[in-house]
Amino acid sequence: MKSLRLIGAFLALISTSGWAQESAGMDWKITPYLWMVGISGDVAIGPIEQELDVSFSDVWNDFEIGGAVFAEFGKDKHAVHLDYTYLRLRPDPTPLPSPPFQPDAELATKMTINIFETAYSYRWRGTDGPALVLGARMMDIEMRMNIGNLPVAEAGPDWWDYFAGVKTHNAMGAKWDFDFYGTIGTGGSDLPWTLQAMFGRRYSNDNRLMLGFRVWGIDYSDKEGAMNQYSALDATFYGMMVGYEFN
Repeated sequence: MKSLRLIGAFLALISTSGWAQESAGMDWKITPYLWMVGISGDVAIGPIEQELDVSFSDVWNDFEIGGAVFAEFGKDKHAVHLDYTYLRLRPDPTPLPSPPFQPDAELATKMTINIFETAYSYRWRGTDGPALVLGARMMDIEMRMNIGNLPVAEAGPDWWDYFAGVKTHNAMGAKWDFDFYGTIGTGGSDLPWTLQAMFGRRYSNDNRLMLGFRVWGIDYSDKEGAMNQYSALDATFYGMMVGYEFN
């Protein structure tokens, strides 16, 4: 239900901003995209921990479903953007020793991740120039662990991170662009950071095919929870991105 509310708010903001740009001559871009995610790190629920190692070559086996949309609206030196990502991941199970577990027992983890980002950009050289970025990112994660024949362990942490960063845009000719976006922050997790590099192939209608790579670092732990409710995620998410930008 929380995810549906986030999606509804996101679409409402896009609709409102789209109407505003028509009446005030604002620039805009909307980019549906796919992020093919690999993971390296650890996840824990209570005393149960699992190492996560989903390489890019495994993504089609472990990546059940996902999608994302980015939208930016601005005028002159000022802009705001919204970015929503949905991921459902099922990393390979980890074999458990026997004994104490039954033969062929496994530790299997499933994660559903909603990421909602909103930010303000100050484009000090104008629309296509570099920008300073200030924003907030909400992480909403549902984790489920099956441990052999034991009861299922579940946790649903959600938190806000706040960040500062920089965007750059560089024309590489009449048809090709290169965009960079990097942030570092604080909040519910410890020093979350992101790096993103995208190449854009521009067409005659000014739309672009976007190809690139994104890396996110997350180090979260629920320090206030009881031991059996404790949850933690210390991981790097990385992978190729492909999308189509409408201008």
